[in-house]
Amino acid sequence: MIKKMIFISILLFIIIFPVYSQERSWKIIRQAGITIDFNDVFFVGTKNGWATGKNGALIHTSNGGKIWDYQKTNTNKELHKLHFVDEKTGWVVGADGLILNTTDGGKTWKAQPIGTQKWLLSVCFINKNTGWVAGDGGAVFRTDDGGKTWYSQNIKADDPFSEIKFIDENTGWVISSKGNIFNTNDGGKTWRTQESDIASTFDGMFFINEKQGWIVGGMGVMLRTEDGGKTWQGMSDEQKQKTLPYGNGMPEPLDSVHFLNPKDGLAVGDFGVILRTTDGGKTWKAQKSGTGTRLTQTQFVSDKEAWAVGESGALLHSTDGGYTWNSEIRSDDLMDVDFINDNEGWAVGHNGLILKTNNAGEDWEISNSNSIFELHSVKFTSPKVGWVTGTNNTILGTQDGGNTWKSFPSSVGVGLYGIDFVNPNIGWIVGEVADMGATILNTTDGGKKWKTQLPPIDVFSNVIAVDAVSPKEAWIVGLFGTIINTKDGGNTWTRQSSGVGNYLEDVFFIDNKTGFVVGNSGVVLATNDGGQTWEELESGTHNNLKGIAFINKNEGMIVGEKGTILKTNDGGKTWSSIEAGTDVNLYSICKTPKGNMYAVGQWGIILKY
Repeated sequence: MIKKMIFISILLFIIIFPVYSQERSWKIIRQAGITIDFNDVFFVGTKNGWATGKNGALIHTSNGGKIWDYQKTNTNKELHKLHFVDEKTGWVVGADGLILNTTDGGKTWKAQPIGTQKWLLSVCFINKNTGWVAGDGGAVFRTDDGGKTWYSQNIKADDPFSEIKFIDENTGWVISSKGNIFNTNDGGKTWRTQESDIASTFDGMFFINEKQGWIVGGMGVMLRTEDGGKTWQGMSDEQKQKTLPYGNGMPEPLDSVHFLNPKDGLAVGDFGVILRTTDGGKTWKAQKSGTGTRLTQTQFVSDKEAWAVGESGALLHSTDGGYTWNSEIRSDDLMDVDFINDNEGWAVGHNGLILKTNNAGEDWEISNSNSIFELHSVKFTSPKVGWVTGTNNTILGTQDGGNTWKSFPSSVGVGLYGIDFVNPNIGWIVGEVADMGATILNTTDGGKKWKTQLPPIDVFSNVIAVDAVSPKEAWIVGLFGTIINTKDGGNTWTRQSSGVGNYLEDVFFIDNKTGFVVGNSGVVLATNDGGQTWEELESGTHNNLKGIAFINKNEGMIVGEKGTILKTNDGGKTWSSIEAGTDVNLYSICKTPKGNMYAVGQWGIILKY
């Protein structure tokens, strides 16, 4: 009888207190995308292509971009430009005088000594033997034996040369970031200046024959010549205003230009700009790229196909001649995540990216935000109604579960960060400094109207995150150790002494007394009296901490840079590091009603606990 009672007691203990917590761990459910800031892309035909960028990164496709594989370069130096003369033979140049050569399509790369430590920014070959490289400090070198030996060609200028282009063994041009153009008709033995009358940096150049060429650069510069560079014509200010985005009152820079034939061309640049011309560059029309990141290089590979690459892993493909573009791999950073129930969740990030899942994170689909800005925060109040904030005064709202998004710009006109709703009607948004100090917006009608609330007069810095525990009470944190609190729905906000000067990134309250704040350099703060006093806890890390959430009053998690995840099982008294399975930066964390957790971060990674 005693044995039977013991067995029943043990069985009841297992049922009431299931011992699954020890088996739980973080798992990556969406891998980080291609973690490359691309500098160049080069295709030979429509199938074989290469793209290169920082930290010695080089990827290759042999099937038209369906699959990209990394190629080993044996260097961590930045790689700037590529050039291939056929599917097997190519060169790449980069930092500290680096030249790499392949004769097997990139399976192996060998360094070619050149005798300089200057950064090489461009490479051009007209056949397997004859080629040129150019770079910083007036560096121009030529080879006539496929790169086995290189000799300097003196232009008598110390410009940083950004692009070199030859159309045959005699005729070539080189441009510089000082706005100079040089031309040679004897293979580089002598160079002469070509006048453009433009005071700007020149970053990209393309010549399709000995007469027709184009140059792009800073402040939206677009030059064209029809006489080999003897004269250059530019785009008018009126045309720029119609075609290019403007930042701080100036047209955004362009980085690359490429032509398929004398009429059809592409140009790319900052803020995801893609321009298309059908009249040889006399007029240009902007095309939707679907990204807001800087694009660094573009290339036609046929009359239908074109490619463009850029920072943050941007890898864009067009199959209709450059009019519409698709991202082959979305590697944008994810900045926030929110689940309204255990199955439905959203994640938001850079370049207007919004992801949605209906099956607890097994699959994620892109929800079209119609935005190219950095999206910082997301909050859903029901499976249908949700809100997103971001840079450039972005407030997006949906009433249909993210199928469509509508813009609700505020009157403050600054970047917006954190958002929280305490119920479907009452919520807050916080952001950058505006005329009256740190931005605090409040709605009491479910987001139809957002009204400005005044921060304390001494809070004149960006605020990053907000956590509301009731319609009356909320906390906001931000730069320089800022913590402020309201107990009357935001009519008045009061500063609370944090005791630190760190940037504070997130705030989470379990109830109106017990709360936590995390920030840069491993800062973790705790309060048990609603913020009247804050105590700094030992986190065990100096990494920047970005997000915090609790499953219950005892079990909580913190995420941060370099794959940092901290866990507590005693209500935040002690924190210990646990394995994340990644070393990329993690920016946000949330919990579901049943206690699952999700974290998002750099290069689009998503983890589940």
